[in-house]
Amino acid sequence: MDSKQRLERARTLGWCIILVFAVLAGRLWYLQIAQGHKYMAMADGNRIRWLRTVAPRGRIFDRNGVPLATNRASFTVSLMPGGLSGETRMQLMTKLGELLGLTMEELEEAIAKGSRYPYEAIRVMQDVPPETVVALEERRFELPGVMVEMEEVREYPLNSLASHVLGYMAPITRELLAAWSDEGYYGSDYIGFTGLERLYEPYLRGTDGGSQVEVSALNRPVQMLDRTPPVPGADLILTLDWELQELAERALVEQLAELRAAGKYTDAYSGVVIILDPKTGAILALASMPGYDPNRLSDTTQRGNYYLELSRDPERPLFNRAVRGLYSPGSAFKPLVAIAALKEGKTTSKEVFYADDIGPYGIKRCWTLNNSPPLPPHGNITLSEALKVSCNDFFWELGLRLGIETIASYAREVGFGSAVGLPMYPSEETGVVPDPDWKRQRFARRTRSEQVWYPVETMDVAIGQGFLLVTPLQMAAFYMGLANRGPIYTPYLVDRIQLPTGEVVETTEPQVSRRLEASPEAWQAVIKGMTQVVETGGTGATAFRRFPYPVKIAGKTGSVQLGPNQGDAHSWFGGFAPVDDPEIVVVAFVEHGGGGSVASAPIVRQIMEEYFRKQYEPEHEQDNENGRE
Repeated sequence: MDSKQRLERARTLGWCIILVFAVLAGRLWYLQIAQGHKYMAMADGNRIRWLRTVAPRGRIFDRNGVPLATNRASFTVSLMPGGLSGETRMQLMTKLGELLGLTMEELEEAIAKGSRYPYEAIRVMQDVPPETVVALEERRFELPGVMVEMEEVREYPLNSLASHVLGYMAPITRELLAAWSDEGYYGSDYIGFTGLERLYEPYLRGTDGGSQVEVSALNRPVQMLDRTPPVPGADLILTLDWELQELAERALVEQLAELRAAGKYTDAYSGVVIILDPKTGAILALASMPGYDPNRLSDTTQRGNYYLELSRDPERPLFNRAVRGLYSPGSAFKPLVAIAALKEGKTTSKEVFYADDIGPYGIKRCWTLNNSPPLPPHGNITLSEALKVSCNDFFWELGLRLGIETIASYAREVGFGSAVGLPMYPSEETGVVPDPDWKRQRFARRTRSEQVWYPVETMDVAIGQGFLLVTPLQMAAFYMGLANRGPIYTPYLVDRIQLPTGEVVETTEPQVSRRLEASPEAWQAVIKGMTQVVETGGTGATAFRRFPYPVKIAGKTGSVQLGPNQGDAHSWFGGFAPVDDPEIVVVAFVEHGGGGSVASAPIVRQIMEEYFRKQYEPEHEQDNENGRE
C-alpha cells in the first residue's frame, strides 16, 4: 500500500472519529441542555416526593357557638406507588391488604382513584385504628412506600342532631372528580355529599398544603426539603339553636312513639318540625324524622353497611321531608282562603252562614258528620268561628265564591308552587298549585272529561285537599306571613361565613321576599279565629289546655285525608306566639298521624311551653344548667 492510500485511509478514519465525537457531543447536549429539566425532574422523582397535607375543614356552629360539625385527629395510611412493579408490588399489596382488612380489588380501586402522578402519595385508608398503625410500624421495612400520617377527619359531636341540615361526608365520585378536575381534588378525597356540607363545599374545604421530602430506596422519608402549610376552610355560623333543634326532634320522636304505642296510628314513623323567627326568617330548628348519624356515614369502616341499611329503610331516613316532602296542607290552608275571600269581598267578618255540613252537590260531608259517632252540624257560623272549629262546609262555599283561579293566585302570592329560596342540597321542591290550565296539561293524554276542571275540585283545594301539594317549609313561610300580618321573609340557615381568624366573608341579611296584603279588619277576623283554635271549643283546645304561661297563641289544625289503601290521615299544626308581637313560628307535620289536634298540636304545645319557660322561669333554667354542669 503506497503512502497515498494510507493517507486517504487515515483521513477517513479521522472523519469517522470526528463524526462519532460529534454525535456523542450532540447527544450529551440534547440530554443535558435540551432535555436537562426533564431528566432532572425524573431523577428528583426517584429521590423527592410531594406529600399533600389536607387542609382542616371549616367547622359548623349553631347561633350560640356550639359546634355541630368539627374535626378530630386521625391516622391515614398512604402509599407511594412510583417504582413499585412486578413481584415486589404484589407482595406489598398482599401484606398491606391483610393489615388494613382490604381485598386486593379494594386496594387497586383506592390506588386507581387516588393516583394523579406516580411519585405522589395516595391515601389508601383514612381514620385507621391505632392498633392497625402499630402493626404497620412493626412491619415498616416490609412495606416500602407505605406511610402513616396524621390528618383531621370530620366529626359531628351531637351525632344525628340536625342531620338533614348538616348533611354528611363521603368519598368523591368519579363523575364529580371529572367535573371538578380543575379544583385540585384527588380520588381519595372526602367531600360534602348532602346538606350544608355539600352546598358550602367551596368555603368549607380550604386550600391543601404539602411538603417536599427526600426518600430512601425504601420510599421512606429521610429529610424535608420544603413545606407549604395548608389554609383551613371557613366556618359556618348557623341560625339554628341546638337546644330548640334538640327539643323539636325529641318532641317529634316522642309523639310518634306515643301514636304507635296507642295502637291506632301504627304507621306514624315520620314527620317534620320547623321553628322560625318571624321577624327575620331565621330558621331556629328544622327537624325531619327519621334522621341518620352522619358520623357513621363518614366512617370508612361503617359507611357501606350503614348506607345500605338507610337506603333499604321504608321510612327513607335519608329523605329531607322538610324541604322535599310534598303533601296536601289540609285545613291548615284555610286561613289563606279566608283572607282571599275577605279581600275579594266574597264574605265579611260578620256574615253568618248556615252550615249543615253537607256540600253544595250533596257528595261531600264535613268531618263532623263523618265523626264516629257523628256530631251535630255546625249550624250558624261566622268566618272566625269557621276557622275555630275548622268547618269544611263554610270553606267549600268560600271556595266556590272565589273560584279556583283566585285561590291559585293567592296561593302563589304567598309562595306555594315555587321555591321559598332556602339554599339547600338537594334543593327544595316547588309543590303544585293546581288550576284549569295545570289540569289540562297534566292530563293531556287522557280523555277530554278528565282534563276539565270541576267545581268539586275547587271545593277540595279550598280546604287544602285535592291536587294542591306543598312542602313543610312553604307552610312555615306562610305562617310567618300570618304572624307578621303580611311580610314573609326568605327563610335562611347560614347567618355568616367567617375565616378561622374571625374575618367575616359573607353574611345573610333578612329579606322580605313576599307580602300578603289584607285590610286590618281582615287580619283581625282571621287572627281571632286562629286564636280561638287553641281556646275552649277550638280544634286545638285539648292540646293547649292549661298552658302554664300568660302567652296568647294562634294556630290552625289540619288533617289530610288520603285515598283508599293509602293509610291514616296526615296531620298538620301551624302556630305562632305571642299573637300581638310574635317571637316564634312553629309548624309540625306528622305522616299518618291522624288529626292535627291529635298528632301535631301536642308537639307545637310542647315546643312553645319550653320556649317561653326561659322567659317566665329564668331561675328554673339556671338551676337546670347548674345541674348539667
